Amino acid sequence: MLPARHRMSSSRDFAAAVKGGRRVGRRSIVVHVATPTNQSPVPAPEGGPGLVVSTVDPVTPAPRVGLIVSKAVGNAVIRHSVARRLRAAAAAVAGELDDGALVVVRALRAAADDDANELTAQLRSGLAKVGAL
Repeated sequence: MLPARHRMSSSRDFAAAVKGGRRVGRRSIVVHVATPTNQSPVPAPEGGPGLVVSTVDPVTPAPRVGLIVSKAVGNAVIRHSVARRLRAAAAAVAGELDDGALVVVRALRAAADDDANELTAQLRSGLAKVGAL
């Protein structure tokens, strides 16, 4: 299980990682990473308070991980299974991530056929490629 301090829940953080971070693709996942040094301003939602860089808490800048598992991956049972395996993979690498890093893992259709070890290996590979590990 991914600890609460490592869970991404804000849409602003998702936007900062996806639109303002670096991206690397693997066979079953796409990894988006925004570190405090490479986060660019992201427009706030309509009616919001201008530009938002991130909502990283300056006191405890724990890395946070968010998941995107769309209907393209499969039906609800398959999507939930993939999400559980991705959460386990994220929990395995969360302690090694840079402080303040925002990571979004987007599952591709091939993720439905991979086991947790393969997804963890792909996540580690993607994070290493963008320099987040």
